[in-house]
Formats: sequence, structure tokens, C-alpha cells
Amino acid sequence: MARHTREDAAVTRARILASAQQLIRHRGLHCVTVDDVARAIGMTRGAVYGHFRSRAELLGALLACAEADFAARLAPLAQGGAGPDALAQALQALLHGDELARHVSLIAALLQHKCGDACELCPLRQRVLRGVESLRVTFAMLLPTPDLAGLLVAHLWGLLGAHAMHLAPAGLSGSAAALARLYQGRAALSGARASCRSDATSAPR
Repeated sequence: MARHTREDAAVTRARILASAQQLIRHRGLHCVTVDDVARAIGMTRGAVYGHFRSRAELLGALLACAEADFAARLAPLAQGGAGPDALAQALQALLHGDELARHVSLIAALLQHKCGDACELCPLRQRVLRGVESLRVTFAMLLPTPDLAGLLVAHLWGLLGAHAMHLAPAGLSGSAAALARLYQGRAALSGARASCRSDATSAPR
């Protein structure tokens, strides 16, 4: 009988995750079962459960891949500080390549999840919400007007979602510099408006 090594197990685990990710992207989270994932790679349901004890654990592992992708792309910011080009560099890192778009279907489904009794997805949804808040805080530190951070996160999500649905071309990183200028310009405009309002209210009558 052939012996299964840790390397074999790691390869099989990666195949299961890739299968699940592809099926979720094409069919949606709620239409994908462990049986579907197993069939797609010629495994039994029991074999998949040998690597993931539940559907929730499988989805949690997929979400961990997404979290690791985002963290790796933003890691250089911790070393480089918030210089004048930091926003453009962060956007460039997030939009480089097409890999982040593969996580969109999973994250979108978790964000849109409606809770039921004994729900296996609610803890995953909370993880996504914490990740979104962390991203918002990161951008708030890079923007002259922190209030724009939420809008920028929504803008990025729209770009990634459009790319995942093939409504936007590959190579989104080309828009990073323009996006940075847009939000830095918005911040400057917002500051100018606030200054005008302040002057107007303090002017003698």
C-alpha cells in the first residue's frame, strides 16, 4: 500500500481548495456542496472530509487564503510608512495581477448572507466584516481626509467585482495611480469646502 506523505496531503488539500474556489466562482456559494467539490476532482466525499471536517471548515480555509492575499499585498505599508506615494503604492499592490478577483464570489456571498438557526456561515461573515474594517482603517491612515476611506474601499470592491464578472479588463493595476489622484483630489476638495464653511460661519455680520 502506498504511503501518503505530508507533501501528498498538502497537494490534495490545495486541489480541494482550488476546486471549491472555482465552483463557487462559477456557480455561487450556496449552490456548491462538498459532494460537488469532490466530484470535480474525482474524490469521494469522505476523502474531502479527511482534510476538512465540515463545509464550514472548508469555506474557512478558502477565506484564510483571501485574508493572506490581502495581508501580503499590504505588508510593505508597515515598513514604508505613510509617505506621499503610499496610497498609490497600496492600490497598486492590491490591484496587481488578477488573483484577488478569485476571492470575490466567496466574500460577496458571505457579506450577503442572511442568518438562520445554528448557522455555520455567521462566524465567517464576521471575519469578512473585520477584514473590511481593517482595510478601511489602513486607507484612512493614507488619506488626508480619513472619512473617504469607506468610499475608497467600496470603489475597490466594485472594480474587483466587475473584473470577477468579466465586466472589467485584466490589468486593473493600471488604474491605481489615477485612483490615488482621484481620492487625494477629493480629499483636497473636501478640505477646501470645510475651510470655506468655517470662514463663512466665523465672518462678522
